[in-house]
Amino acid sequence: MSELNEYQKEAVRKAVEAEKVFLIHGPPGTGKTTTLVACIEELVRRGNKVLAVADSNIAVDNLVERLVQKGVKAVRVGNPVRVLKTIRMHTLDYLLELEPEFERAKKLYEEIEKIKEEQKRYVRPEPRYRRGLSDEEILKRAKTGTPVRGLSPKILRSMAKWIKLQEKVKELYEKAKKEEEKAVNKILKRSEVVCTTNSTAGSEILEGYTFDVVVIDEATQATEPSCLIPLVKGKKLIMAGDHKQLPPTVLSEEAKEGLSYTLFERLIDLYGEKFYALLRIQYRMNRKIMDFSNRMFYGGKLIAHTSVADQTLKEIINEERLREVPSPYREALLPENVIVFMDTEGKERQRKGSSSFYNEEEAKVCKKLAEYLVKAGLKPENVGIISPYEDQVNLLEELIKIENLEIKTVDGFQGREKEVIVISFVRANPYGDIGFLKDYRRLNVAITRAKRKLIMVGNGETLSKDKVYEELIRYVEKEGVILKVRKP
Repeated sequence: MSELNEYQKEAVRKAVEAEKVFLIHGPPGTGKTTTLVACIEELVRRGNKVLAVADSNIAVDNLVERLVQKGVKAVRVGNPVRVLKTIRMHTLDYLLELEPEFERAKKLYEEIEKIKEEQKRYVRPEPRYRRGLSDEEILKRAKTGTPVRGLSPKILRSMAKWIKLQEKVKELYEKAKKEEEKAVNKILKRSEVVCTTNSTAGSEILEGYTFDVVVIDEATQATEPSCLIPLVKGKKLIMAGDHKQLPPTVLSEEAKEGLSYTLFERLIDLYGEKFYALLRIQYRMNRKIMDFSNRMFYGGKLIAHTSVADQTLKEIINEERLREVPSPYREALLPENVIVFMDTEGKERQRKGSSSFYNEEEAKVCKKLAEYLVKAGLKPENVGIISPYEDQVNLLEELIKIENLEIKTVDGFQGREKEVIVISFVRANPYGDIGFLKDYRRLNVAITRAKRKLIMVGNGETLSKDKVYEELIRYVEKEGVILKVRKP
């Protein structure tokens, strides 16, 4: 644990020593998963059998990758098609191929297939042939050669042969399943950590298995019912997440209110900070990018690590090329302007039948920013353009044709980071209506994706009618730069 900071070490210690429940609150860039992996490592060292889960396949794969790097015996349970290639050799399906019992099971399945092929030569006892006769009656009549209910002895003998072969299939199938179960049990028993998704934790493969500790990563992105599936398999629960970021995606409007309240939040409300640790040092952002979010969502408790606190584009931008960029885009890209608000006069629009919004003027500003960033020497993969609105993302994708430059919704970018993030807020109307921008957790996610520079594009007049966005603009005015963009 030597590589952990003091707050991460404290979280690991408390989590390992907790009797029943412990919560690790990991704000953006604070190394939540790193801490959780260290926690699992320590639990294993103390002889605990761990079930480590997350709601998404990618989050589970990330856990497996990190655990294996630490020398922990981890096995990934789940559909191998959905698993990263880099951890394929640690999947249950891959490991099964190495077990003699599974090899025997495969041979039995091959034999079953041959028998099924042979069955095709005989009459299958379907209702139209069976005519109410049981298997026993068909076998008996076939033996005596006595016709019954209009069925000839030939048909009866053919059906009897099919039934006998089917009995053999059942017998071989049971043997194959037992051999397969032996192989699965061998792998699961010798593993120290079983990793899977919340839903697969309830699968037949893990039926009957119990664990000393259940660990849930990305716990605030999983619904409460989803977390209950793995929870019942353990004697103790450790969860890691950040309830100040976006809640789980719930498609049903009726169910959204209830299911957006996560088990992580429920346990915080029940126990307060009794079984809770906040990771305070973040390793992602320049302190100016961090500070607004820190004050608004984390009570000012976060600390920017010295390795990132003053990082800017100076180290990765070509300043000669930057001089060729016209105003106000040059000012927006200057390394010393870490946070920028580009105030546009664009108007929001809606496509017929859509509940989403788009803003052409903002999209054009984002296009120019993307082009100038690349012109000034940034690699496209270091730039991300995000918007809360799907229709704006679609418009941006139509306009910006730069390979490897990512354009996504805020929700689609949760858990990600880029050297530069450009946000298009979209909303621009005379009423100050900002729609679901009022879910400030979405704002928190959006502004904390950037490492060295954050450029926000929006209509200052509309956004300022909301107190939180007004405060954000004032913060930029104080710590960064506000630029007026009249004609993109």
